[in-house]
Amino acid sequence: MKRPVLIHGKKKLNESILYMDGVNVSFDGFRALNNLSILLEPGELRAIIGPNGAGKTTMMDVITGKVRPDNGDVFYHNQTIN
Repeated sequence: MKRPVLIHGKKKLNESILYMDGVNVSFDGFRALNNLSILLEPGELRAIIGPNGAGKTTMMDVITGKVRPDNGDVFYHNQTIN
């Protein structure tokens, strides 16, 4: 059975493993993620680096569903993460 094509904006989500667009997360007024967008497609390898407090752990917490973004879109294997 063929999977339906999921489209968000102009991007076909079926082709992406991870899709994050315009993600913002704040903790008590501190903005941990500010308009984060990233796209990971099959066969790609990405490394997330940065100094302490840059938002690396917060980004992973959003991807795993531990933290909900204030706004933005997050899809992992075509499934919305809420």
